Order: sequence, then C-alpha cells, then structure tokens
Amino acid sequence: MEYVIQLLEREKKVLETSIRDQDMLRKDMRKATLHLKNINELKRALKVLKTKVRLLS
Repeated sequence: MEYVIQLLEREKKVLETSIRDQDMLRKDMRKATLHLKNINELKRALKVLKTKVRLLS
C-alpha cells in the first residue's frame, strides 16, 4: 500500500512541476486545467489511501 501511495505522490509532483516549469497556465490553459484536475483527483486518492492505511494499522 505504501508503494502505491509513493507512486501517486510522485505523479502528483511531476504534474505540478510540469505546470510550473512549462508556464502552462499562460501558454496552454486547456492542458493546464486538465493537469490540475488530475492533481485534485490524486490528492483525493492519496487522502483516502492514507486514511485507510492509518485505520488498518
């Protein structure tokens, strides 16, 4: 379960840096909003998984 959490956190970090480094909010708003939606989904998934791990421990 920890491995899945690490993968999701890494993917979230990659998306955040790509938005920031490529200045996507100014250049390609459609792609940036897609990435931001994916980041929000990853945050929700991480929250659920971390809560589940905490309850199982």
